Amino acid sequence: MAELRPLIPVLEEYKADTQLVLRFKQEVQNVTANLALLQQEIGAYDYDELQLHITSLEERLHACMQKLACGKLTRLSDSVTIKISGSRFGSWMTDPLAPEGDYRVWYMDGYHNNRFVREYRSMSDFMTSENFTSHRLPHPWSGTGQVVYNGSLYYNKFQSQVIIKFDLKTLTISKTQKLDSAGFNNVYHYAWGGHSDIDLMVDEHGLWAVYATNHNAGNIVISKLNPITLQIIKSWTTNHPKRSAGESFMICGTLYVTNGYSGGTKVYYAYHTNSSSYEYIDVPLENKYSHISMLDYNPRDRALYAWNNGHQVLYNVTLFHLIH
Repeated sequence: MAELRPLIPVLEEYKADTQLVLRFKQEVQNVTANLALLQQEIGAYDYDELQLHITSLEERLHACMQKLACGKLTRLSDSVTIKISGSRFGSWMTDPLAPEGDYRVWYMDGYHNNRFVREYRSMSDFMTSENFTSHRLPHPWSGTGQVVYNGSLYYNKFQSQVIIKFDLKTLTISKTQKLDSAGFNNVYHYAWGGHSDIDLMVDEHGLWAVYATNHNAGNIVISKLNPITLQIIKSWTTNHPKRSAGESFMICGTLYVTNGYSGGTKVYYAYHTNSSSYEYIDVPLENKYSHISMLDYNPRDRALYAWNNGHQVLYNVTLFHLIH
């Protein structure tokens, strides 16, 4: 399909990365295979030297794979429109930890007091509105900050600080947890409003909650969550007002914030949890339909899923990583 052609450069980048990893793996395998034979033919000193060489290669391979998985955001492609449906606000997503062969798409229209989640069997079915099942949640949601992760839907219960973990296999609540001190019910929303006080997201490092508190003067707080217990593992306080943010998303432990939700839009603020520091950046974000109410990163696809004024769109993500 013509609309999916922008994905080709990203696939080519993955191909090059994969070849590099395979080259390292092959080098390790070759040295390991010859180690026993060489041990019989050479002295102990040379054997130790070979062992150090293998260890060095393994460390380089591990570092290489870590670098390939993560990096700094440098570019977003033009948006690819997947579907036109629903209201002005909503969310849609796939599970980054779905097993092989599971291509389901999850769709949640609206931003408050709704309980129905659509499950599509594949992206193709989603695009043609075929083969879907509608599930009724036990409690309605607030905002558009829902996420599907490892077989469960995580969402903010309507007009509350409560996060719900809903098992999509058993269709039951498996855990609830109150996010103490978090603003809710349109107190600390994104610039576009819509009860977007608590935004749940995932990246290569796991599950996160982004919100604001009175204690942090309405500025964004980032919390790493345990996906099983929903307990906070660690939190970071930023200097960015939540109400001034258009939307935000996590990539590799860094929170990226947009400067707005309508008109000319860009990613302009980044908070790095690994160093507890921030910087201002300039990464253009095409806002084709002039109202972004959901923006979430999927680490498996290395893409941003967005809801833009009743359009479900994707952006390819380019990350900068340096392999030594």
